[in-house]
Amino acid sequence: MTPKIVHASPGTAVHRAGWVIAAPDRILRDGYVAVDSGRITDAGAGADFPRNLPVTDHGPGAILPLLVNAHTHLELSALAGKVPFDRGFREWVRRLLAERAAAGPEALAAGVEKGIDALAAGGCGAVGEVSTLGITWAPLRASGLCGVWFREFLGSPGDGADTAMPPSEPLLTSAVAGHAPHTTDPAWLQRLKDVSRHSRRPFSIHLDESDDELAFLTTGRGPWADFLRERGIDFSGWAIPDVGPVQYADRLGILDEKTLAVHLIHAGRKEFDILRRRGARVCLCPRSNQNLHGRLPDLPGMIDAGLAPCLGTDSLAGTESLSMFDEMAFCARAYPGISPETILALATRNGAAALHLGDHFGSLAPGKSAGLCYLPVTASTPSALLERIVHDLSN
Repeated sequence: MTPKIVHASPGTAVHRAGWVIAAPDRILRDGYVAVDSGRITDAGAGADFPRNLPVTDHGPGAILPLLVNAHTHLELSALAGKVPFDRGFREWVRRLLAERAAAGPEALAAGVEKGIDALAAGGCGAVGEVSTLGITWAPLRASGLCGVWFREFLGSPGDGADTAMPPSEPLLTSAVAGHAPHTTDPAWLQRLKDVSRHSRRPFSIHLDESDDELAFLTTGRGPWADFLRERGIDFSGWAIPDVGPVQYADRLGILDEKTLAVHLIHAGRKEFDILRRRGARVCLCPRSNQNLHGRLPDLPGMIDAGLAPCLGTDSLAGTESLSMFDEMAFCARAYPGISPETILALATRNGAAALHLGDHFGSLAPGKSAGLCYLPVTASTPSALLERIVHDLSN
């Protein structure tokens, strides 16, 4: 299925299609979307659209909101196919670091551009991009994609480390991220979170990402402790062991409504309750989790606990594509009890909310961005349409 991004004209216009998915729970047959100056003014069905406006009929398929990839690492796009998935997490990290160093700046920059092109080609309009090297801000800003650019820190950078962010652009926010509790000094995580609170911007962290992380945080020993020593990271002053990654992050005071916690492959009801009480957002990357850890997060349990997870693809060093349609199709297979409506919400409405862009993306409603995605997919009923989209079934 090949999506087409519809770029709204500066003036007023009407876009029609056989279906308009205004939201996962609002699907309009023979629908239209009226836009003015880059914003949606109306979404409806039938012939009620304003007759005095130019009309573009995109065909019998479906218009839907641009998708939201809430977690990726574009600076690793050049490593696609170069880091085996099947040799364990620590070996994957070793190979990733070696391949990234060997690639060189030009190859990494070219990979960033290809990754951005892949996001746009996949119908993505907003992204949560996490950059350790800091090389993706300029190309992302130039691309026209919206979202949040997180500059990520790890280890123990020290008091003199520079956490200044580039000035945010309209609908593209710059922010800080702590890599993870098993790689980053807890005092540094707290400092980064203070930067986030002071700037009132989102904060991202990989949390409960691997078996190694869980073992390290709960025992203070094990293979990950040995790996950190090899990397020259002194964790002797860290407040571990603790009872688990989510509880550890909560004790550090870094979980709140601006925090985006990514992965959570071991988390259960106790952890979900903590996240819900703190108002933290949750992002899942199921294909990457399956590839690197052979384990999937408890998506049904999160939903039952009142969380509203979103989806990301992670990087091309850990998954096969940056396509959110591929991610949704994998979710549909991996979680057959989750409805197509809910899975589409993970990639639209929930992702926009997680990046604090819910006023602009996630649905086709008056006042929101007029960025649209057209899919050449047809069906006889709304439920069949959602099945075809979520399962990535072409005509």
